[in-house]
Amino acid sequence: MNSRIINQYSTIHALMSGVFDGMFTISEISQGGSFGIGYLHALAGEMIALDDTFFEIQGVGNVRRFCDHEQLPFAQLTYFNPNEQFPVSNINKKSLYSELSTQVNIDNIFAAIKIEGNFKNIWFRRMNYQEKPFIEAVTEQSEETLHDICGVMVGFWTPDIFHGVSVAGFHIHFIDETRTNGGHVLDFELHNGLLSYELKQDINIHLPDNSEYLNADLKINNLDDVIKKSEG
Repeated sequence: MNSRIINQYSTIHALMSGVFDGMFTISEISQGGSFGIGYLHALAGEMIALDDTFFEIQGVGNVRRFCDHEQLPFAQLTYFNPNEQFPVSNINKKSLYSELSTQVNIDNIFAAIKIEGNFKNIWFRRMNYQEKPFIEAVTEQSEETLHDICGVMVGFWTPDIFHGVSVAGFHIHFIDETRTNGGHVLDFELHNGLLSYELKQDINIHLPDNSEYLNADLKINNLDDVIKKSEG
């Protein structure tokens, strides 16, 4: 087991191009790590993997554990063994980069991050099920803001040079301490908590080999706008 590797299944570019069909089983991707994030088949919600458990956060808000045979169109997984962890307080998504940069330079390297704590506010979204033919840009999603809640954020930092392969910057999912609510983080305000990180020097890209992906038109002129609209 090499914890310095991120195993990524498909690319964010393909996902934003409408390749939403589940192609990778939970059983398959769990071989690539026990910590990470992803999306449900047909963008019916979000996935978060934490403590060897894969949680499905549905667009309608229900949370349950995945079954091994269920399939995802996109995921990022790793084994998480933090290089460092340190207390943080009064930070938000915008200040997260500068806070982490006081500890390590992440500009040119991937990193897995985990923030566990008490959140003053957290604003997140959940994708809703997309009917075929899948559209190029994501338009159906539910947003929610929670206040004064404890939970954990799991995600990755991707350098700008890999934008399109992954989401450049922070891509983070949240689940509350009761494991009953969560989603893709758009912004947050943290009262106090613990930030852990691990630098990742390798990324393995596992591309689909089905006809949907092989025949997909992955040329998106406004890719940056599409990703920004979807990922926040």
